[in-house]
Amino acid sequence: MPSLTKRLSFKKKRNGPEATNEEGDEGGYTNNSTDEEIIPGPPAEGDMPTFFHIGLLAKQCLISGYKIGTWHIDCTTNVKDKVTLFSYGSGKPNFNNVWGGVGMRQKWGIWDLFQVWQTDNIMGAVGGRSKLVGGTANAMLWAIYNPRDGSGVKLQVYSGYERSPIKFDLIIPVLNVPRFMGYALLHFAKNWLLAFRMDYNIAERAFQKHAICGGYYNGSTELGLKFEDFKDWRASIFQRLSKRWAIAFKADLYTEEPKQYAVGGQYQINDNSLLKATVRDNGFLGLVYQLNLTENIGITYHVGLELKDPIKGEHRVGISCSLRA
Repeated sequence: MPSLTKRLSFKKKRNGPEATNEEGDEGGYTNNSTDEEIIPGPPAEGDMPTFFHIGLLAKQCLISGYKIGTWHIDCTTNVKDKVTLFSYGSGKPNFNNVWGGVGMRQKWGIWDLFQVWQTDNIMGAVGGRSKLVGGTANAMLWAIYNPRDGSGVKLQVYSGYERSPIKFDLIIPVLNVPRFMGYALLHFAKNWLLAFRMDYNIAERAFQKHAICGGYYNGSTELGLKFEDFKDWRASIFQRLSKRWAIAFKADLYTEEPKQYAVGGQYQINDNSLLKATVRDNGFLGLVYQLNLTENIGITYHVGLELKDPIKGEHRVGISCSLRA
């Protein structure tokens, strides 16, 4: 999927509507721990969780929806269960800074075909998914071309395999791509996950980034702990207080950079609406209201301001709309 590069890369990339990482800073909050956070949807039935499901509830509470920009809209249409058409657009960080694209996905048995036209590049892919040695394997060849930067066509293979309790995903460079990326995950107990993620620069023969991560979730309490580059410790906590109320905390425990954190909570108003709030260490307050008008229409509103100067400080207002058919 277009989102796979995002899910494995430590750098910011824009690769399609299905990628849900929250890019950009929030009131100047640019620490690596939250500068790019991947927020995946729930695993498909029968699939294992990924590296990015560790600490997922805390990320959803403290990050998701707060960085949508001034506006965002995406539309997805399924045609006869074999063809999916999608389009998306955003104004970020301001109304006039527009980015977007259109794309198509088609299925032929175990095979998938993608074609995506974006503001800054053209992407195409072909690949498949099949049972293998008691598990499930997938592989997809992606081609990316940016006519503006003169870098030529970039080719890379996205591949993965899972057989409980083990799962891994890799991005393997083929042409004009300098980095090898991936993660391995062990679901060693019902409530526990352990994973390793890395980003290796082949040209420099050095790791750009690597991390060991562990997670725990028992239905009401979620804990996440990450050890990056053998020097930085980061943690997250999500705790349900009742059926409707929950609180979350995400912070640097130890780092050579200035420590940063976010604390917040959420209230489930009803089955179709959710209210969230977060405050970051720099004093930026964000509020998010998520509303599902129907099963296929979702709207998110976001407002934010600097608590130290609510009148003259930075203000943010955003709206996002998702349509499915």
